[in-house]
Amino acid sequence: MKKALSLVLAFAMALSLVACGGSDSSSAAAGGSSAAASGSGAAASGEQPVAGVCWYNFGDTFIANARNTLNEAAAADGTIKVIDADSQNDVATQTSNMNNFYTQGVDYLVLNNINNNAIAEIIERGKEEDVTLIFANTNSPTDEEFAMYDKVYHVSSVATQSGTIMGEALVKYWNEHPEMDRNGNGKLDYIMLLGIQGHYDTEVRSSYSLQALADAGIETECVQETICNYQRADAQNQVASILQARKDDVDAVIACNDDMALGAIEALKAAGFFADEDSYIPVVGVDATANGVEAIKDGTLLCTALNNPVILGNSVYKLMTLLNEGKELTQENLGMDGVTVEGHHININYIGITADNVEDAAY
Repeated sequence: MKKALSLVLAFAMALSLVACGGSDSSSAAAGGSSAAASGSGAAASGEQPVAGVCWYNFGDTFIANARNTLNEAAAADGTIKVIDADSQNDVATQTSNMNNFYTQGVDYLVLNNINNNAIAEIIERGKEEDVTLIFANTNSPTDEEFAMYDKVYHVSSVATQSGTIMGEALVKYWNEHPEMDRNGNGKLDYIMLLGIQGHYDTEVRSSYSLQALADAGIETECVQETICNYQRADAQNQVASILQARKDDVDAVIACNDDMALGAIEALKAAGFFADEDSYIPVVGVDATANGVEAIKDGTLLCTALNNPVILGNSVYKLMTLLNEGKELTQENLGMDGVTVEGHHININYIGITADNVEDAAY
């Protein structure tokens, strides 16, 4: 049915090109919104398989790097055509993008999913369309959801590791710097900056960072927890507002990605912090972005957890080429460092990055 649909679409496009005098380029529609898309936009009408990729937000620094890596791998290899669309951090836009890719008859749907309440429905629709589903850099379907369809895969970092890395960095700093307890209450008072509400990564990064502190016997108190959608500007504004009310109570900032950590640092600087050693506030983040690494080097960001977007993008593409060749996903067949394969899961391991090993952040 999918092939038939593809042929119909291809024929319709050919007629359109003749009527309009021809064109050398086209793009994947993004649900009627302003969401951008890249690639040729043509569905698989010939032998070359096509992958439609729904990224949650092109503007996210980590996602931009992963997206570029995947697109470059596809362009260099030429086996699988990749087209992608920006869901703009909006569930309705993501759904529209997915529907458009199905209409185009894609063979693979790579989903950087933000609709965690609809994973079963997403899998059911993928099964109906006979499309291979790859959940990328997002929470995994449950075992029961995997059992619904044999063409479901998951490629993502081990998010729990990133939370533990942040928490352990704060444990070390607390133990080495008793002056960190700025109000003398015997507790580590923190601001928690969350990403998307309900997003798996932000939930486990926040909870596991606090668990690492608790495991070390450090009592904590939340000054304020706030959702900043992984955005730097949102974090800067939120932290600035918090500091106006409780500047003397903040001992640390835990941010669920580097962009939010950097926004927090700007707000802290504006409030008089980081002027000298006595005004230092430890801030931790995740992703080891280029700007995050620079903040490690200049001494404002205490620690980040390397979530390698190059490994993510290359893992997704290598997985699709293996499946296209009829090969099984195994550690040996994937042949990539820094990852482990478990069934239909590709797990990418985090690395803690501080001033002591900042050179390890290169990718």
